[in-house]
Amino acid sequence: MIVVPAAVPRTAPVLRRLIDPEQRPFVRAGLTVETLPPGVRVDQRPHGCAESVTVVLSGRLAAAGRILCPGEALHHRPGTGYRLTAVRGAPTAVLTVRPTPPRGDIPAQRSGPEPARAWRQVDVGTVDLDPGGLCGPYEDRAADAFLLVLSGTGAFLGELGEVPLFPGDLVYVRAKERYGLRAGSRGPVTAVLGRIGAPGAESGPEWDTRPMRSGRVRPQS
Repeated sequence: MIVVPAAVPRTAPVLRRLIDPEQRPFVRAGLTVETLPPGVRVDQRPHGCAESVTVVLSGRLAAAGRILCPGEALHHRPGTGYRLTAVRGAPTAVLTVRPTPPRGDIPAQRSGPEPARAWRQVDVGTVDLDPGGLCGPYEDRAADAFLLVLSGTGAFLGELGEVPLFPGDLVYVRAKERYGLRAGSRGPVTAVLGRIGAPGAESGPEWDTRPMRSGRVRPQS
């Protein structure tokens, strides 16, 4: 288990590496968070061997013809670049998840369309808990997972018991480690929950991947 307190910067521009595979070679993905000033445009270069996922943590982001709000995510397939624009009004914080698959797991580049699950490694959802509500605990033998609190206070449920969490805190767990979230008694909690598996792997049985009206997906709780 890796805990990163206050992972989300409060000022802009700031770029932070939260989970760095070069320093922690046992993790399945690198996680970075960036806070963009209002109106700033960012062009990301293509990355040929793995997808990347952009998750909005605060503010609003224009990407791929959509306006993304906190908790919403956009998947980018391997080999494609993309443009992100922070909507004017307030800074926008975004989390980028980029898997680091073993060499044998790198999907071959093919011409023409292919099913999304052929290259997807990351599932991202949001969970909204009422005061005292519970998400999990889960235990996934085939995938790493992470949890980042957007609002409210609660407790992470893991192998070491309960760890207090506050807005902006991140927890990363490896495969076979137990993880979950309990909301505090004083108010609701909203968090981003992510899962990083092998290319083409199916979602775990606890996930509900049907899009909601807001564009979010939510794990069952």
